[in-house]
Amino acid sequence: MSGDRYDLVKVDKYFAKGAQRSRSYSVGKAVKMRKGGYMLFVPDGIAVSGRILMVPERTTLNEVDLIEAYECAADELGA
Repeated sequence: MSGDRYDLVKVDKYFAKGAQRSRSYSVGKAVKMRKGGYMLFVPDGIAVSGRILMVPERTTLNEVDLIEAYECAADELGA
């Protein structure tokens, strides 16, 4: 393994009091493999569907950065 580590994050959007809000959940980890590709680690018992964001692992992962990265990825994919 090369040491590149990532957090797997699920971002849910919802409406509360007439405003759109979002919340993020950590659903696992990922590491980049030397021969290409990624190995994902999702704990037993976690069922995930929809879009999952893979962001570089950081010690201080704040929600604003996650949402910004999610929106950039969505824009690139045309969603």
